[in-house]
Amino acid sequence: MILRTRIFAACLLVFWTSSAFSASVSAVKGQKVLINLDGDATSEGEEFYLINPSNNKRTAIIRIKQVKGSKALGEIVKGRASQGYSLQAKAPSKMSAEVSDPSSENSSDEETPVARNDMSYLRVVKDSYGITGSYIMNTMDADVSYKDGFGISHKTSTSMSGTGFGVGGFYDYAFSKDFVGRGYAAMEQFNVSGNASEAACADSTSCDAKINYLSLYGLIKWYPLQGKYRGWLGGGMGYMLALSKSSTALNESQISTNQVFTFAIGSDIQMSRKNYIPVSIEYNMFPASDTVKASMILIKGGWAWNL
Repeated sequence: MILRTRIFAACLLVFWTSSAFSASVSAVKGQKVLINLDGDATSEGEEFYLINPSNNKRTAIIRIKQVKGSKALGEIVKGRASQGYSLQAKAPSKMSAEVSDPSSENSSDEETPVARNDMSYLRVVKDSYGITGSYIMNTMDADVSYKDGFGISHKTSTSMSGTGFGVGGFYDYAFSKDFVGRGYAAMEQFNVSGNASEAACADSTSCDAKINYLSLYGLIKWYPLQGKYRGWLGGGMGYMLALSKSSTALNESQISTNQVFTFAIGSDIQMSRKNYIPVSIEYNMFPASDTVKASMILIKGGWAWNL
């Protein structure tokens, strides 16, 4: 049984070694390391483990400070470096991962092999831009004023709902590894319809509002999870300019321009080091007035490019 366990561990070791990141340390000076990328790609801010090729153990954590052509300059965050050590990808969420001390005499020869490398996506948040499409669910509660056949003013209420679509583009600016600012512009539909108890909407009980907005948003996103699926939470505001409008429930002054408060949750699904799929669910709340309350739920998906 022990023999089979050792054979299995050795096979795993060979497998993971064969998938190693080919970049290696070409020189060490103090806390700085010069790296020969050997055709591999990396970005400033990414972190890596250094692997001792003699025993395939982690000896250090380094952070890339500068990339120029086939060379990169890194700094040692933790541990020890030496010429010839290879690099292994490290997710930012694993900052507390242990690094083996190469001088230790008590290290087990049967230590679990290092994790398989995955260089197919970025380990840091970068500036990016993209396009998105939206499926929009709209709701509105409105008080509608009307006059009866004797010219007497009355008021009734209606609850309306409906769906629309949107398309737009965004630019993400990375303030840090955890916070990103997003600017977003889109064409969005706000379509709702419903019934009133009285013939208050253009002498009918059927009420509606159909508005096409040019929407501009500013959003701050926080990334608590980073990896292949980068989860984020966000909040901000939007300004919506009505380009076209028609309504039997609202008057012109109520639908010219609007501001909204935006709350969002989303994820960046990384497809490569260059591209990712942005998906999110966003809630837009219109400031309530005495006569109208409205909101939008937007389900978004698209395609984005890292800079």
